[in-house]
Amino acid sequence: MRDEKARIRREVAAAFAALSAGELERRGAAVRERLALLPEFRAARSFLLYAPLPDEIDVNPLTDRLLAAGRPVFMPVCREKPRGLDVVPLRDRGADLAPGAMGILEPRPGLAPVSAEDVELVLVPGRAFDRRGRRVGRGAGYYDRFLAGLGARALRVAVALDFQIRPAVPSADYDQPVDLVVTEGEVIRAGAGGS
Repeated sequence: MRDEKARIRREVAAAFAALSAGELERRGAAVRERLALLPEFRAARSFLLYAPLPDEIDVNPLTDRLLAAGRPVFMPVCREKPRGLDVVPLRDRGADLAPGAMGILEPRPGLAPVSAEDVELVLVPGRAFDRRGRRVGRGAGYYDRFLAGLGARALRVAVALDFQIRPAVPSADYDQPVDLVVTEGEVIRAGAGGS
């Protein structure tokens, strides 16, 4: 299973590398708009988002739009012991974020975490997904541990480009699925075969 996940990660990385910056932004904008129009997204009262890496869909415009509308936005902070994520309120993306231990932007030290129960919608990153909501992440397990502790309290949503959707991805007992996957071409409702 580990080799299969590594192969999928390499294939997805190559597909992202083949996209021009303009094409990635155009396709990412389509995904963001499709996500913003979802009834579940519009109804959510609070959001856990993330700072994207260069080879991911840029969700920063969505974060800025939610903050400008006064909607509660949280960001994760990677925690090593025990490994997982802490949830921190975000007020200003420019002022509140700094490179974290893994080089990913996250809330700067000194901002106090809150209970994960305050989050209604979690945007979950991933390298690949299938129609059952199973995902292949980057391999560190932070989100799997966080989502396992969260249970079913919050809606789990992923954004992806169409090429990140696979017929099936390998999944172990500890791998945590998502409820919805939004791409530029469709909304996949896990277990329902897409819509």
